[in-house]
This record gives sequence, structure tokens and C-alpha cells, in this order.
Amino acid sequence: MGRRLRTVIAVGNQKGGVGKTTNAVHVAAALGERGYRCLIIDLDPSAGATRHLGVPLQSFAGTLELLTTDETPEALIITKKLPKRVHLIPSRPQLSELDSMLSKFDDKTQILERPLKLARRHYDFIFLDTPPSAGATTTVAAYSSADWFLLSVFPHPLSLSGLNEALKDIADVRQRRNPELEILGVILSCVDTRTRMAAELESVVAQSLPGRAFQTVVTQAIALPECSGKGKTLFQLKQFAEHKVVAQYRRLAAEVEYRVQQREAFLEGVLAPLDLATMTFVSEGDAALDVSSDEEELDAEEMSMAANE
Repeated sequence: MGRRLRTVIAVGNQKGGVGKTTNAVHVAAALGERGYRCLIIDLDPSAGATRHLGVPLQSFAGTLELLTTDETPEALIITKKLPKRVHLIPSRPQLSELDSMLSKFDDKTQILERPLKLARRHYDFIFLDTPPSAGATTTVAAYSSADWFLLSVFPHPLSLSGLNEALKDIADVRQRRNPELEILGVILSCVDTRTRMAAELESVVAQSLPGRAFQTVVTQAIALPECSGKGKTLFQLKQFAEHKVVAQYRRLAAEVEYRVQQREAFLEGVLAPLDLATMTFVSEGDAALDVSSDEEELDAEEMSMAANE
């Protein structure tokens, strides 16, 4: 794939139930299908990404150890039975006790810096799945350490309220802690294109965040909660290989890739829209289904060896 992109993307909204975890795992899966190595770090005590990817809670060390001990990302990643080229550092409910386990002298805005520095060596995209709380220590740390923020919005008034709160927090952290943080875009998901609310939301996003809407929206689909209940993404189940939402996430991932690769032009507002109509999206077929491949295991071994050099 050439040189690693080493990009850190925080995903969130200050309201829960807006599809942020679904978007994080599916965009990562689509980027993995495109050949990129992706890491998801579950920063939410409710462990949404961990559950969505079918990892049993309480079975593995994960984010809590990453943030409170000297454990490295390569020692904590899970690679088995995940989407192709996607790795996970899982969460569990005990992460809610994080503050009591940190020293009073720790700078809580910096607790992700060491693990992210290590992880950037091995991944093109690192997704930080944040809890829906602006005051949570892991949310603050994600804002403070990420290169980009990817906002998730449902066509619902509460979701829009959360978007406004997130924008205020991003402006605050840019001024006080992380001036490099930029909004990568706003994903509109669970969209029923026939409703007036969806059209109104698109208009609000276009006005409040010019150039940050994606061309692709993710429409409503019963298949998404069905897959989540099975601990899988749409990309891992054969019956959904041709589903319209799989195609939408492929196009969305292409837009994410395009903006990250052309960061300066995108931020200057001179980046031309990606011509999705002429792009060909090739599925890797059965190789992308329920992966637990030798390639994944070798990658993990390679990372461990690199950490000890």
C-alpha cells in the first residue's frame, strides 16, 4: 500500500444513538477492503464497537489497560474474526472507572498520546470511537490527540443538538489544546430520503459547515441492527454483499480517503468533489468474509517485533 497514512480520526456526537459506532466500524471495514490497515480503539465504557464486532466483554484486556499501564497497542489488539485489515482494542464497562485509576498528576488530555504514537507506525487509519459525553476523560483525550473529527448525525432534532455541542467543543479544543484538529465531515445516517427532516438536516449542515457534508448519505436499513446483533459488519456476511448500504459505505470510505490524502486542498476549500460515478468498487469476495487470515496474524507478529526493536 506504500507509505502509511498514520491518520487518527475521532468519531462522535454529543448525543447517543446517532450511529457513530456503526459508522466507525463500517467505514473502517470499507477502508480495509480498499487495502488500508485500520485500528479501532473503543473509548466508550458501553463498549459499542466491541459489541458490534462480536468481541465478548470481560474476555480481553483493552482500552483501560492501554490508558493506565505501560501496555502497548500491539499487545492489546484483537485480530480474529474481524473485517479484513481491521484490528480492535476493545473496551469493557470498567473503563468508567478510568478517572479513579489515573494519578492526580496525569494530564488527562494527553493519555492517548503515547499509545497513538506507537499505533501510527502500523496503521493507515486509527478510529477513536468516543462516548456520547463531552466531559468524559476519553472524549477529551480524543479531541486533544486526533487529526480529524468525524461527526455522525441522524435526521432527528436531538442529534442536531448534539452536533451543535460538538462543534463548540471542537472550537474550544482547537483554541486551547489541539489547533490541528479539523472536521473531516458529517455523516448523515439512518436517512429516509422521503422525509422533510432529512432535507432540513442536509441544509443545516451545508450552512453551518460549508464543504463538510459528504456526497454519500447512509440510508435506513434493517440489516444494520441485524448485523450488529450478530457481532458483524455488513461486509462480513454473504447475504448482504450486494446491499445498498454496503455500496454507500464503500463510497463514503472513498470520500474519507480522498479528503485525508488531499488534506491541504480540502481545508482550503479548493478540493474538487470526488467523481464517485466513475469509480469502480471491487469486493474481495469471500476473502473479506469472517476473516481470520494468516496475513492478519503475521501483521500482529510484525508489530510485536517492531515494538521490541
